[in-house]
Amino acid sequence: MRATPAVRKLASENGVDISEIEGTGLGGRVSKKDVEDFIAQREAPPAAPQARPQQPQVIPAQPAAQPSRPAPAPSLSGDTLVPLTQMRRAIANNMMQAWSAPHAHAVMPVDVTELMKYREKVRHDFAAREGFDLSPAAFIAKSVIEALRSVPQANASWTDQGLVLHREINLGYAVALGEDGLIVPVIKDADGRSLAGLMRSIRDVVDRAKAKRLTLDDLTGGTFTLNNTGPLGTIVSSPIVPPGQAAIMSSESIRKQLIVTDDDAIAIRQIMNIVIGFDHRVIDGSTAARFLTAVRDWLQDVGPSVTVY
Repeated sequence: MRATPAVRKLASENGVDISEIEGTGLGGRVSKKDVEDFIAQREAPPAAPQARPQQPQVIPAQPAAQPSRPAPAPSLSGDTLVPLTQMRRAIANNMMQAWSAPHAHAVMPVDVTELMKYREKVRHDFAAREGFDLSPAAFIAKSVIEALRSVPQANASWTDQGLVLHREINLGYAVALGEDGLIVPVIKDADGRSLAGLMRSIRDVVDRAKAKRLTLDDLTGGTFTLNNTGPLGTIVSSPIVPPGQAAIMSSESIRKQLIVTDDDAIAIRQIMNIVIGFDHRVIDGSTAARFLTAVRDWLQDVGPSVTVY
């Protein structure tokens, strides 16, 4: 290896084998700088190992959280287990399906004083002819039908493709069966019936529901439901919209109340609340209010111009 004596001496003093150095001088001559660079490189601390590029951490997919089940009711002394009937199980499943829709409610009072006076005038002839009483329920059902004609959005159904506006008005009529539950037979083509026709239909479905003689056809095809909770004594309720419908209306109990009239007089009037429960995907609050207003106005205008037959 070619190097000057001075360079060889520098290498020897530092314990460097000059043959290990690659010379950068002319003809491969080892220079003083080559020796110094070799010594500096040898004495430098070892370089830290290069970190490997960090791989993204893969987190194993976790199973979807399961809905928590309600805690079982505590078992207390004297408890009795009442097995679910087929009807109670069907009601539970139907209500769970119905409640999946976003619900909203609105309430409006109705002055039915004149309606009750008119009913009192015609009910006796009706009973003599038909063999049963003319209930306020017939007037309420008629008011719902007339309101659906003027607010057809309430006679509709929600689908993912769009809203379905029903041409037919098939009125579901909720019938309470006491401890046996609730059932909703349907009065088909209700808009083609007179007050007397509606009363006959209501009487028919109520009697057959209580006698457990309804058919599957009686329970299908409803486009709007009327829940007449008045006979139960309620004044405000929150009805649940049946699956496939846009709304349901409850008619509450009729009660005498002190009312301030338009001329600032105090009067005793017969007042009934009407409550609409509606699927907020299908109709909004303003539409629900228009529907209740149409029901209210029809009921408050009942008189001799409203024929029974």
